[in-house]
Amino acid sequence: MLDSKKIVKVVSVVVASISFMGIGSGAAQAASFTAPKLGVSEVAPTNPSIKKGDKIFVVVKDTKNQKVDVLNANGKKTAKKVSMGSTFTAKAVKRTNGKKIVKINKSQWLNIKDVVKD
Repeated sequence: MLDSKKIVKVVSVVVASISFMGIGSGAAQAASFTAPKLGVSEVAPTNPSIKKGDKIFVVVKDTKNQKVDVLNANGKKTAKKVSMGSTFTAKAVKRTNGKKIVKINKSQWLNIKDVVKD
């Protein structure tokens, strides 16, 4: 009976010491591991708020249709269109019918989603 208790005690001490050595070596490996160098990410263009007097640039998300609808002061579509790549100076900015629109000349407005600050 006495021998079995000694054997169990010795075996448990050996198992515990081996497990501690395993944990210690894992921590040492983690400490010596060097992470790979990551490339510099490209800075995504932000969409700062467009204000009166800012230069704006017309962009098109649809590649087949290279024109953007011109809106009236109430945010309704007109028969006129503006080509992609056109630049304007924002005359005014307002919100109508849930849309934010930018005035590009006397009676023409563009949806703010179709322009970026230049």
